[in-house]
Amino acid sequence: MIKAILIKPLDGDPEGSEREFDKVDFDRLEALGAVRKAGDGAAKVAPPVKNKMAPPLANKSLDT
Repeated sequence: MIKAILIKPLDGDPEGSEREFDKVDFDRLEALGAVRKAGDGAAKVAPPVKNKMAPPLANKSLDT
């Protein structure tokens, strides 16, 4: 069984839901563009955007 994420709604399940398919069924649905393999880059997150307009941080003095 292959875990897949639905790209298109299938059998009443909304897109984005996770299902398991046999290899033959998965290959057929993948060729139709209906599913993608789970863990296929889904966890990649863009790095946070830096604020280019913010003034540079001044180092704090260690004297208290």
